Amino acid sequence: MEAGAKTLTLADGTVMKYDALLLASGGAARPLEVPGAELANVFTLRSFADSQAIMAAAREGARVVIVGASFIGMETAGSLSARGLHVTVAASGQAPFQGTLGPEIGRMFQQLWEENGVSFRLGARVARLEGRNQVEAVVLDNGEKLAADLVIAGVGIRPATEMLQGLPLNPDGSVTVDEHLRVAEDLYAAGDIARFPDWRTGELIRIEHWRLAMQHGRVAAHNMAGKKTAFRDVPFFWTERLDIHFEYAGYGRDWDEIIYQGDPASRNFLAFYVKNQRVLAVAACQHGQEMTAIIELMRRDHLPAVGELRQGPVDFLQRLQEI
Repeated sequence: MEAGAKTLTLADGTVMKYDALLLASGGAARPLEVPGAELANVFTLRSFADSQAIMAAAREGARVVIVGASFIGMETAGSLSARGLHVTVAASGQAPFQGTLGPEIGRMFQQLWEENGVSFRLGARVARLEGRNQVEAVVLDNGEKLAADLVIAGVGIRPATEMLQGLPLNPDGSVTVDEHLRVAEDLYAAGDIARFPDWRTGELIRIEHWRLAMQHGRVAAHNMAGKKTAFRDVPFFWTERLDIHFEYAGYGRDWDEIIYQGDPASRNFLAFYVKNQRVLAVAACQHGQEMTAIIELMRRDHLPAVGELRQGPVDFLQRLQEI
């Protein structure tokens, strides 16, 4: 793709011109970059074909090591454990999701997964994989060796932007867009590849989640059709496991404090991530109705003040009706 010429060149050499174009190429799973990563039965999980390959290797009773305690890693761990495999998650952090959700919620998820057969090796990195032709063991940087019949890497993605020409790329491979998701004249980007301004803070952020890509796509389509529309939606994702429904709205790369209403250990709570006396994100466990109201209050920029949240529970449904 050449932005200046407004052309696309296809793999067979066909050149197409465009009046407006949306880049939504997504991301490619990052492979493990350690000695032995080329062995058979070492997988990433990004596509249906990936899942088929994993399940073909995942016979009952097999030993699985999942590298990374991300959402893809943790959900894969839960799924394979439920199928009767012996699953161990190896990750460098001290708790799953610690950088995104904080240690208290991370420990809650860890305990839930442990109760359902998943083991953890935290605070250690993978040094190498061992085996003759197929992976047989994962060796951690602390010297521990984990037996493995298959290994699944959940270590993030890279934006799929290698085909772009004439556009500046950020160090992570993403492209920067404005509030209308515009990269350049008549050129827009959405989803994993787009670094966009958070309308609440002005910070340029990038979020890897399919729902946000859909939100981006709708706004980009309006702009491509000539209806000038700024992106002012609220990022949102969820996960569900063993009757635990967890939701997260907004975006907070870091925070000054987390205000809890309820206790993560009880698996029934709201958590408000505060930076500079402003709530940037909210996490919830078993509070679906309240989260629906909270997301709309966030979208309208009418969340209660931090001081009010510190005082105790708020009736968010009533608050939404009052504005």
